Amino acid sequence: SRHKAVFNLPVPKASAMDNTSQTPLGAQKLSCSTTEKGCCIYPGFTEHAYRLVFPFEDHFAPNAPHLLTVMPSGVVETNTSLEPEKEEALIAFTYPQSISDNLAESLVSCKPEGNVGDTAPVDSSGRILRDTAFVWRREDGTNALVQTWPTTVNEQFRKTFEISEGTNPDSEKFQPQAVSEFQETMVRLFGSAASNHPVLFCHKKTENTSPAVVGTSEEVIAHLGENPELMRKLAIHSVDRESLSFVSDGTDGDGNKFEKHFTMTKGEQCVLYRKMGWDTMGCTKPLAQFLRDAELHQPSAAEVAAENTDAGHSSDSTGLATL
Repeated sequence: SRHKAVFNLPVPKASAMDNTSQTPLGAQKLSCSTTEKGCCIYPGFTEHAYRLVFPFEDHFAPNAPHLLTVMPSGVVETNTSLEPEKEEALIAFTYPQSISDNLAESLVSCKPEGNVGDTAPVDSSGRILRDTAFVWRREDGTNALVQTWPTTVNEQFRKTFEISEGTNPDSEKFQPQAVSEFQETMVRLFGSAASNHPVLFCHKKTENTSPAVVGTSEEVIAHLGENPELMRKLAIHSVDRESLSFVSDGTDGDGNKFEKHFTMTKGEQCVLYRKMGWDTMGCTKPLAQFLRDAELHQPSAAEVAAENTDAGHSSDSTGLATL
């Protein structure tokens, strides 16, 4: 059941290892629907997506390097080969990311189910994350992390995003350190020729009216498991409370169906939402990362009043969650 209540959502703080802070996360004073599982559900969000994109296409053929999408938690979400094909690209965030020494020195653990149906083998080389193209030690002693994943730069992508090719249009939104580290990873993947290949600076604004579920990983998975209609709205095929994981029910821009597996981090404040774009699917991000790009929507006065009435509360009992 849902009700309006005071919900003091912890403000996410930057890690001591993370020198990536850009704009303050801000104080979004929002009322939301809290659940018995402790989640907070918002009626949507506005996303300002700033992304760095490297369209490798077939420029480096026959080179087909191996991609690992390494999360800040050390979890490897994508494990696949980058085949040289037209419109193929890698995409990344526009702020620097870091990873702790312990995680940088942990063994690469690639899940074969990272993409359901993916045939890439589990990494058995004994490599640690710092041995890959995506993690290395900076001169200041911290560990750089470049979290990058595949995308398709097709006509729809070019219609959706404002694109600046090779020139940084806004160094506050596209932080130079992030640009440099993204380029470094591209050179590590594709060789020195990649340094002469332009990066695309991309931005789009999206109004997403699907629910956004905020809480710890455990709370979010537990609530979804008991609410199949919410799973449908979020394009979630199935959830597994024991492994803190879920499988997305994805659809690409051509109408092709696919499934993608996500593993969440124990105890982490996160957001689970429906990703819109060329691929539409259920997706999750750490809360701090989500709030870099997005503003959660506040329910309308009519929605607040209706839910309070349903719950037997007066309008004065509407709680505010401050992010």
